[in-house]
Amino acid sequence: MNEQKVIKQFAENMKMEFAVKDMSVYKNSEKLFGSSLDSAAIEKYLSLPCTTVYKDTGCKLVTRFHISSDLYIMVLYSEKPDTFDGLEAEYVVSDIKKLIGKIGE
Repeated sequence: MNEQKVIKQFAENMKMEFAVKDMSVYKNSEKLFGSSLDSAAIEKYLSLPCTTVYKDTGCKLVTRFHISSDLYIMVLYSEKPDTFDGLEAEYVVSDIKKLIGKIGE
């Protein structure tokens, strides 16, 4: 299935199921979908050892994953500071794992 189409459907599902307002996806440091990130943010996210949640005025869930030799960075944005707390984060991570499987097909 088309990578862009799968990611777009995932983004729409995140917006409907959770309070996700926007999403950015980068593949090998090139924007694949969503909002642009500056180079400092990309470098910061590349250095993360695991999925991370940032909270300030809103909330960001940042993860990175490999599919074959490609490295992806995904950032989910929400205006609600509790969007990625507890079970919500587990559900989102579970959905991301399903997305990885679909992209890898």
